[in-house]
Amino acid sequence: MKKLLLIVFSLLVFLLILGGVAVKFIYDGVDSSRVPAVSATVFGTELSPGSYHWQASVFGGLTYKEFSSEGKNATTDIGEITGADAALILPEGYTAIYELFYEGSYISTGGIEEFCDDLYADDPGAYVLSIYLSKPAEGRGDHGFFTFSLRFEVPYPEPSFLTGNTTLYQGEVFVVRLSDVAPNVMPTAVTELGMSIFTRRNDGEWLCAIPVGNTRTAGSYRVSVSAGEYAWEADVTVKAYGFDTQNLIIDTSNPVISEANSQEAYAQYREKIPPLYDTYDSAIYWEGTFIRPVLGRTSTKFGVIRYTNSNWSNPRHHWGMDIAADEGTPVWAPNNGRVVFAEYLLNTGYTAVIEHGGGLKSYYYHMYSLDVGVGDIVQKGMQIGLVGSTGYSTGPHLHFEMRIGNQAINPSMLFEDSASLYSL
Repeated sequence: MKKLLLIVFSLLVFLLILGGVAVKFIYDGVDSSRVPAVSATVFGTELSPGSYHWQASVFGGLTYKEFSSEGKNATTDIGEITGADAALILPEGYTAIYELFYEGSYISTGGIEEFCDDLYADDPGAYVLSIYLSKPAEGRGDHGFFTFSLRFEVPYPEPSFLTGNTTLYQGEVFVVRLSDVAPNVMPTAVTELGMSIFTRRNDGEWLCAIPVGNTRTAGSYRVSVSAGEYAWEADVTVKAYGFDTQNLIIDTSNPVISEANSQEAYAQYREKIPPLYDTYDSAIYWEGTFIRPVLGRTSTKFGVIRYTNSNWSNPRHHWGMDIAADEGTPVWAPNNGRVVFAEYLLNTGYTAVIEHGGGLKSYYYHMYSLDVGVGDIVQKGMQIGLVGSTGYSTGPHLHFEMRIGNQAINPSMLFEDSASLYSL
């Protein structure tokens, strides 16, 4: 009896071992060929999974064998998309969800059936689309999921190039506007007319105000503009304005006038003011039409060819306009800007300079006092000082000057809605 039990036990052990070997043989025989050859087509490009996790059913679902791959190049870069068919072609029998990222930021996720025909938003730029295909377990069958990821660019449209009036008088401003400029592109302009700085107005929109100085020789001038791979040219015709002449009578024996007219005074002025010409802020501060900075009579117009005490051999150009007003009359900022200079100078007395953006600056001379300091941000209509007669001056007035770079432009033109600065 004991011998029979031993034989039965040995047989059972043998059968168990044999069964275990068979199970292992069958389990090991399940290989990666059980993983479906899944692909997805997006924008006409067939993509292989970047990663997958698959559960292969063994012994009718009593157990599963797992296969997975993270993929070394999980994201496929398909370059620019221009009018391609955005429809997805996905294998049947799978559910799908998506995630969309724009310029590294998450945009949306959801079921693929919720996705519109266009796989990208209206905004140009870099996108990453991830698609997750999953096959649920039906009964005890195979199941798992696959991940596809692609990177693509929606190109920016060709920038548009617009110019303001191309026939201008001395003292006016030539304006260029670009729109739909890619965010990593800085437009440039090159011309003999003077400083030509593009300043950003809105996303993709840039403005460049180029001076036609009062001493600019009449004729034709080329303006060359570039923005990345794009380039344009415009020809500007400058017409002579016909400025008045003036003979200024001044008592040069007056010690105050003598000091203001000294070599020391002019050296101080050259040290302080001309270096500002080459500076600019890349932001636009000004908004709308410029206003007159002081209530008063225009005693000397812009661009007047001035002689002093009938010295006809030494003409000088008047770079601004003089506005006569009582001492103590408020002086206002004609538009928004940043104060870049506020000091007393021997020649120009209490002096202030405001940067309005892109090198467009306003200059204020001979004031009685200053109410602003360097770095102050001023708004249109804000008081910046009081009218006076300090420095080289014959009476209370404000010398008001507008420049872009080193070129003087006509301030009175900026008081009109029709000024060339506002033509775009």
